[in-house]
Amino acid sequence: MSNRFVGHLDTVEPALAGWVVDRQHPGEPVRFTLIIDGVLRFTVVADRKRTDVSAAGFGGPNCGFELVLPAHLFDGATHDFELVLGDGQPLTLTAWYSPSVLGPLSADIAPIITADLDDAVDLLRQTHVKSGLDPEAISTGYVTGWIRMVDGAAGGLLIGARVGKRLVGYAMLERGSGAAAAIGVGALSVLRPYRHKGLGERLMRALLAGVCSAGKIDEVWLSVAPENLPARRLYEKLGFVDHADPPPSLFVPASYLTMLWQPLGPDR
Repeated sequence: MSNRFVGHLDTVEPALAGWVVDRQHPGEPVRFTLIIDGVLRFTVVADRKRTDVSAAGFGGPNCGFELVLPAHLFDGATHDFELVLGDGQPLTLTAWYSPSVLGPLSADIAPIITADLDDAVDLLRQTHVKSGLDPEAISTGYVTGWIRMVDGAAGGLLIGARVGKRLVGYAMLERGSGAAAAIGVGALSVLRPYRHKGLGERLMRALLAGVCSAGKIDEVWLSVAPENLPARRLYEKLGFVDHADPPPSLFVPASYLTMLWQPLGPDR
């Protein structure tokens, strides 16, 4: 199933939108059912034009979908989602997750410091699950070192997003040493239920502002999955450009793209 379908979830609210392609029948629109909280059911047909998907080489162009969700769901609570194909098999899209928080939320963006240790431990144990790392390996000692690596740096190079009392995401910049001191590697992570709500952009803007304030950093690098078109568009919006020659300090997963940001632009 995972090899037959390829697709990505772009947004959740106010509309569930994205794209999906059946590799066995790339010219035919994919039909599936969206089930919310085990009760609400919606039939979705992925037949909207998505020239960006076809330009990126993933198929289409008539492979997009968009479904405006009922207003009563945007209540600030978490909701369960399922995507099911006509034969009853689950449909998995990149950036798809459940449950998801729907509705407005207020988040504070500020540097993470040692006083946030317990909250940071909880956050990292959740965000590192995807990497396959044992959550128990995220000890207080591990996180203390992680925070102290950048705690107190001019401008703040470890930025957190807090919703109420909960730390739900971070953006960080790990600077090189010695001859590579002017090179930084960026990382961004938001807990799944809080994604698609603009927190990633707010975190990255705060991080890049911190980079400019800190000075002496000429390059910021990151990697991104090629099919994650919304993330690529966000990074481009922030001034990142595709660049295929990353520094050795940047770990790049297989098939990922690398992008570069410079405080004064790549052509300065």
